[in-house]
Amino acid sequence: MSNRALTLMMGFVAVLILAVGGVFVVILATGGSGDDDGGGSDRPSEGSTPGKSSSSGGICNGDKLITFGSDPASVLDPIQVRDEGTSEYVVEIFGGLVTLDLDLKVVPDIAKEWKVSDGGKTYTFKLRDDVVFHNSNRRVTANDFKYSIERAADPANGSPTVTLYLSNIVGIKERFSNKATDVSGINVIDETTLEIRVNQPSEYFLAELTYPVAFVVDKDQVQKNPRNWTQKPNGTGPFRLVEFTPAERIRLARNDRYHLGAAKVSEVVFELGGGSILTRYENNELHIGGVPGIELEAVKGGNSPLSKEYRPQPRMSVSYLAFNVRKPPFDDLKVRQAMAMSVDKERINQVLFFDSQRVADGILPPDMPGYTESVSAYAFNPDKAKQTLGESKYAGKMPRIVLTYAGQGGDAPDVLTAITAGWKEILGLDVELQASEYSAFLRELRRGTFQMFSAGWAADYPDPEDFIDKLFHSESVQNEQGYSNPEVDKILLQARSESNQQKRFALYAQAEQMILDDAAVIPDFWPVEHLLVKPCVKNWPSVSMNVPRYRYIEIAATEN
Repeated sequence: MSNRALTLMMGFVAVLILAVGGVFVVILATGGSGDDDGGGSDRPSEGSTPGKSSSSGGICNGDKLITFGSDPASVLDPIQVRDEGTSEYVVEIFGGLVTLDLDLKVVPDIAKEWKVSDGGKTYTFKLRDDVVFHNSNRRVTANDFKYSIERAADPANGSPTVTLYLSNIVGIKERFSNKATDVSGINVIDETTLEIRVNQPSEYFLAELTYPVAFVVDKDQVQKNPRNWTQKPNGTGPFRLVEFTPAERIRLARNDRYHLGAAKVSEVVFELGGGSILTRYENNELHIGGVPGIELEAVKGGNSPLSKEYRPQPRMSVSYLAFNVRKPPFDDLKVRQAMAMSVDKERINQVLFFDSQRVADGILPPDMPGYTESVSAYAFNPDKAKQTLGESKYAGKMPRIVLTYAGQGGDAPDVLTAITAGWKEILGLDVELQASEYSAFLRELRRGTFQMFSAGWAADYPDPEDFIDKLFHSESVQNEQGYSNPEVDKILLQARSESNQQKRFALYAQAEQMILDDAAVIPDFWPVEHLLVKPCVKNWPSVSMNVPRYRYIEIAATEN
């Protein structure tokens, strides 16, 4: 999930999201100032009257799109992307063999076609011959892809995502563990033909190739300037990076030579600075704005001029609380079950988020293929929770419990304060909230240090494997909660090679229900982004995850 989505979700909580792969880390700080972004206050911003007229002024008299964004959490290097905020820029600057369209279907990008042979274990990609890097006339070849994927697998480069998304390629694990000097499954047939061999057939392998870690980079630029090449990366995407001023703005300029058709807007400007996003939108400083939860009803109301510009956007993501099942007291299922049954998500959504979010009853969000209502998490049940905790081996001798979240200190986020208050009231548990600076949080998360933590997961591609397998298989590098169930592993292994989609989705649903029954995590919300879009912005894509989208947008001049 992007910074933007959670800022709007929290309403009055300032938010930063980081990620390893698709995992987002919610960095929260309670509001109190009207100067926060999208939802930085629990009261309307000074000088802002939600729902006042939004005459577009001069902002629509041009072909430059101005929106809001967040500072990238990593350098703009595809192999280092680990958060959705950074991904939003990288998918516009770079490209790969394949991409996702606005319907979230895998479609050709630099590869114009491909064939699958050897029982689904060999992919042969035929590349376009008209793709050049932004700042040169050098054509992209199969050798560039071999270099880029091998660069991702080189342990010296420390990619946090290569084994998560590309480990099915023969030789990736061996290269990443320094047992080989190249990736044996990548073969260049000729300048426009690339062969990739995989360890096992997979229905989602092409979708994995849409993740930034598989994007092509300019070998000449990287090797010439290995430390600073990302300041002006030489990509192949629909836009070029022309400015990045931290905490101020990112400017992307149209790539007029883009092989899938040049964008209609000349630039996309992401404003990164402070100030209320809603106020800036109403002042015609932004084409795209956001609505904090407390002001949502005023904006949506039938008498509000802004109501026609309101665009709710459900995100293909989930936020959750995770138990480290290797640490007491969470090695006891009954403790996890009791705490899961003591979270009143409906009430939290009503009071803190003004009913602006979707309460999560499972792991897979409703937008995800394979989602089914037949799967359900533990419902709020205080009486059953008390009884279950009393049956645990820790009844009457509960150890200290610490819930860690990524943050900068100060007051704990309201949503976590509300949840821990419920545990105290219902179960008599004192749960300590502890902030951890985000880089330290990510480091310790990977080490399995935390007893309990707040995090979430945003879709990298629209397949339930991206949630259920990557988060909960016992050998997944993303399984930071230490969850292990041999029966779940068995089902997930079966799903990996199942070619019948209906059967595969049924396997994921079966595994998801087992994971929820084990109370490995407490899913709380499926986030919704609440946007405003100026009437002059045409073809605004309604899409639930990060895909290249800005080239489709057009600014139509309006009279004011």
